[in-house]
Amino acid sequence: MLFNSAVFVFAFLPLVFLGYYGLRYLKLHVPAKLYLLAASLFFYGYFSPRYLLILIGSIVINYLVYLVLMRLPVSEGGQGIRRGVMLVAVTLNLASIVYFKYYDFFIENINAVTKASLPLLHVALPLGISFFTFQQISFVIDTYRGRTGRYSWLDYSVFVSFFPQLVAGPIVMHNELIPQLSEEKRFRIRLDYITVGIRYFVIGLAKKVLLADRLSLVVTYGYDNLSALNTPEAVWLILAYTLQIYFDFSGYSDMAIGLGKMLGFDLPKNFDEPYKAKNIQVFWDRWHMTMTRFFTQYLYFPLGGSRKGKVRTCINVMVVFALSGLWHGAGWTFVIWGCLHGVASVFHRIFHRRIDKLPIWLTTLVTFGFVNFAWVFFRAGDLMTALHVFSKLLRGGFGNLALTAEGFPMVNAFCGSNITDLMTHFGVGAVWQQVILLALTIIVMTGMLLLVFVAPSSHRVCGREKTGRFEGLWLAVLMVLCVMTFSSVSEFLYFQF
Repeated sequence: MLFNSAVFVFAFLPLVFLGYYGLRYLKLHVPAKLYLLAASLFFYGYFSPRYLLILIGSIVINYLVYLVLMRLPVSEGGQGIRRGVMLVAVTLNLASIVYFKYYDFFIENINAVTKASLPLLHVALPLGISFFTFQQISFVIDTYRGRTGRYSWLDYSVFVSFFPQLVAGPIVMHNELIPQLSEEKRFRIRLDYITVGIRYFVIGLAKKVLLADRLSLVVTYGYDNLSALNTPEAVWLILAYTLQIYFDFSGYSDMAIGLGKMLGFDLPKNFDEPYKAKNIQVFWDRWHMTMTRFFTQYLYFPLGGSRKGKVRTCINVMVVFALSGLWHGAGWTFVIWGCLHGVASVFHRIFHRRIDKLPIWLTTLVTFGFVNFAWVFFRAGDLMTALHVFSKLLRGGFGNLALTAEGFPMVNAFCGSNITDLMTHFGVGAVWQQVILLALTIIVMTGMLLLVFVAPSSHRVCGREKTGRFEGLWLAVLMVLCVMTFSSVSEFLYFQF
C-alpha cells in the first residue's frame, strides 16, 4: 500500500500505532517487535505477495551470514575465511539486484553488439529491492569489519523490513535503528515525538499529492507530445520535472521520518535543501544523503578515495557516479546522468578554489541549471527522447502566444479540467479562462520555486520547539486537501528504482 492512500492513513497506520504501543504499554516488548515485523511484512506483501518471499529470503540469508561472521575467529588465519564469506554474501546480494533489475538490460546490449537473439526474461522488479539490499550489504560489510554488536534475529528483521523506510529509503545503517529497538525511552508514547511525526507526515504528504502529482500532469503531457512543444514549453517541461522529483522524493522521505517518529524512532534525513546548494559537491551532500553516504563508505573509500593522487581520485569519483546512475535504473540514460554528475564533481574538485571566489548566487544558479539539464536524461526513456527535448529547447521557437479559446495545452494539463469546468459553470468565456489559467499557473510555479529557494526546509519547520498559534489549523487544512486527492493515488517516483 502507499503512504498517500486511504487504506494506509485510516486503517493500516492506526492499527499499527495502537497495537504496537498497546503491547509496549503491557511491557510485552518481544511481542511488540513481532507485531511491528508482521505489520511491515504485511505492508510489503500488500504490493505483491510473491515478492514477500524474496524479502524474507534475503533477510534469512544475510542474518545467517552475520552469525557465521560473528563466530569465525578474527585471528590472522580466520580473517581470510571471514573475508571470503563476506565477499560471497555481497556477491549474492548484488546478484539478486542484477537478476531482477539488470538482466534484460545486459541481454539487450549483448544482442545489439553481437547480433545474437538471447531471450529476455521480462522479470518484474521487486519493490524496494535496491534499498533493502544495499542496507544489508552495509550490514554484512560492517560485520566483517567488526562494527556490529550482538543482534537477535528479531531486531535484525525489524531493522531491514521497517515499513517507513522499506521501499524507498532512507538507507538506514544498523547502528541507527537496531539499538533504538531496545531503548526503554522508546517503549512509551511520547507526545513530542508524535507531534513532530505528524508535522513531517502531513508536510511530506502535501509535497507529494498537492505539488509533485500536479507537476506530473505537465511532465507527462510534455513527454507524450514533444513534437508539439515550443521553446518556452520545453523550459517549463524541464523545470517541472526538476520540481516534481524533488517534491516527490523529499515528500516520501519526510513521511518516512514522520512515521518513524510516530512510533518512537529516529530515522536519518535524506534531503536538506539540495537546490540551494552553491556547488555540485554540496548538492550531493544534501540530495539523497543516505545513498551518497552508502556509495562513499562502501565504494569510494575502498577504491582509495582521495588518498592516491588527483588522477586516481577523479577516476574513483567517475566510477562512483557511473554506478550510482546505473543503480537508479537499467538504461544508458541513467548512466549518462550519473557520468554528467561525475564530470561536474571532478570539475569542481579541480577548480574549486576559483569557483568558491565567485558570488554564491551565481554558483547556486549555475548548479541548479546544471541539475535541471542532467534531469532530462534521468526522465527521458531513451537517448533520442532526451535529445528531442534539447532540440525543442534550442530550436522550438516561441509558437503562437496569442490567447485563443484553445489556449495553451500544457497549461490546461497542469491546471486540469476541474478549474475549467468551474469557470464554465460561472459563465467565464473561453479566452478569459485561458488568461486566468495562465496567470494561475505562473503564480503556482512561482510559489513552488519560493518553497524550494526561500522557505525553510521541513526539518527546520518540524524541529521548532515553539510553534505558531495556527499550526494545528494549517496542518488540518493541508491534511484535508490531501485526503481529497486519495481518489487518484499515484506511486512515488523512486519506487521504480
